[in-house]
Amino acid sequence: MRRHDGPTCALVCVVLVAAVLGCSKSEYVPDIRVVQTPRIIDATTEFHGVYPAPALVSGTESFGLIEPNTAKVTPSVLTKHVEQALLTSFDQARVFSKLVTFDPHPDLVLTARIHSLHEHYRPQIWTKLPYAGTIATVLDLNTHVSSGEADLTVFLLTSSGTLVGTYRGFSSFNERFHTTGEMSPGTRLNQALSEAVQEIQGQILGDARLRTIAARELTRLRGGQPLPVH
Repeated sequence: MRRHDGPTCALVCVVLVAAVLGCSKSEYVPDIRVVQTPRIIDATTEFHGVYPAPALVSGTESFGLIEPNTAKVTPSVLTKHVEQALLTSFDQARVFSKLVTFDPHPDLVLTARIHSLHEHYRPQIWTKLPYAGTIATVLDLNTHVSSGEADLTVFLLTSSGTLVGTYRGFSSFNERFHTTGEMSPGTRLNQALSEAVQEIQGQILGDARLRTIAARELTRLRGGQPLPVH
């Protein structure tokens, strides 16, 4: 049996590692950026998770980032990522005085539905032609196109399951551009997702019923005792 010497084995290992890294693809990770709200709804709210529309789960409609160098993420995994990002965004914005994943006596219950969440990032067809790169540089042409949308609905219920309100946010984009590295694939989708969530949070804060219902629920949980006067 022929034995490889040390340098040869090391070289083989380096080549194998490089091959694996070269074949690996990045994954889309939802990131929601929102501003802190000027008002807070004084209510303990239990977060009950996020549920994608059936068409997203079955694969009938696109879900996530579609881009040649991005790995496809399963609907269940992507949903968990969106769920965590949504929970974090509501917590950071301080929409409610208390937001938890479990509370024995919550004032409100929050859950959400993803209707649509996708970005299709691709080079334009003409860039496959000979000398397309040179022509694009000389004429300063847009070589890529990215289109997509984020569409979500948040539902708020009382602890007994009565629907309080539905709040829907939507944002879409369709842009042609020359790649500069400033906005990587997935960035526009996260911007749309952030805009949709920001819209939802604004609707929730503008719903005067929530403050009344939160106070009513607190009174009920205290056994009918009136709220203390400040």
